[in-house]
Amino acid sequence: MNLLLTKAVLLVLLVLSLFLLFIKIYTNGHHIDKISDKNLTLSKIEQKQKKELDLKSILRECNKTLDKRYKTVASEIEDYMRALEIVKKEEEYIKEINISKKIKPVNIKKSKQIATTTKSQSRLPKIVIIMDDICSKLQAHMLKEIPLKITPSIFPSTCDHPDTPKIAKLFRSFMVHTPMQAYHYSSPEIDTLNTADSIKVIEKRIKKIKDDFPNLSAINNHTGSMFTSDEKSMKNLFSILKKYDINFVDSRTSAQTKAAQTAKEYGMNIYERNIFLDNIDDVDEILKKIKESIDYAKAHRLAIAICHPRENTFKALIEAKNLFRGVEVVYIDELYR
Repeated sequence: MNLLLTKAVLLVLLVLSLFLLFIKIYTNGHHIDKISDKNLTLSKIEQKQKKELDLKSILRECNKTLDKRYKTVASEIEDYMRALEIVKKEEEYIKEINISKKIKPVNIKKSKQIATTTKSQSRLPKIVIIMDDICSKLQAHMLKEIPLKITPSIFPSTCDHPDTPKIAKLFRSFMVHTPMQAYHYSSPEIDTLNTADSIKVIEKRIKKIKDDFPNLSAINNHTGSMFTSDEKSMKNLFSILKKYDINFVDSRTSAQTKAAQTAKEYGMNIYERNIFLDNIDDVDEILKKIKESIDYAKAHRLAIAICHPRENTFKALIEAKNLFRGVEVVYIDELYR
């Protein structure tokens, strides 16, 4: 009798244990489902945030590389400022030997007026914003996020920039940012055009650019203060550009540039940079320069502005989308139509 009672008690306890275990499993499963749903929602948010952080971190890393290479300023701006110092010394020397009337420095304001000649029939003043130094897909994708017609100027294809021809295919209108010799620059690009180059060397490099980028709208100089100031070099260059039907935009890294007069000799249209937007790497300062370019366009009917793929530049251009009232932002190829 006692044995049967013991078995009965054990059986009841076993059933009760199984029942409690079932309840626990059910409760935990229901709780896990809720946690899973919550975690899934959090996961999507975290993935989005992570993606944004990844893009920002990659861009910052890219900017650090550029800053290290260009000594915290864009190379064209650095080249331009150094060229200004050289020109000032030359002008002081000219005054000292009293031949300033015989040898006149280039009139910058006069030469800039060449850029105001446009074939477009629109009545609105125009602005072309060129973003130099494009060399990665990340930069290209971020540029395409800006709700403005920004013309990318893409580095030629070299072992340092092997993917640039593919990157160019992402854009309807683009330029090729052609490296040229500077007065003083410690990190020249591969295949930089030098004043010592023969016309055959220049043709070989320009032909490669045309082959790699058959749909380019124009080229502009990356650095180049020494090359663009050298009359012989520019004549050699323009003879080749005319042969391959390539337009030239002068980044004006030197006030002594011979681009305008050489283009006139060869019967070619030329446009010139009027404003650097991001010579100061600060959003508010870049916005000021954007407003300055708008005012310049309204006064001269056209402004050519150059900027670079930096985090603050991207931010400023996105913030500036509503500033362009009374002017039209156009791609560079729209000026050549």
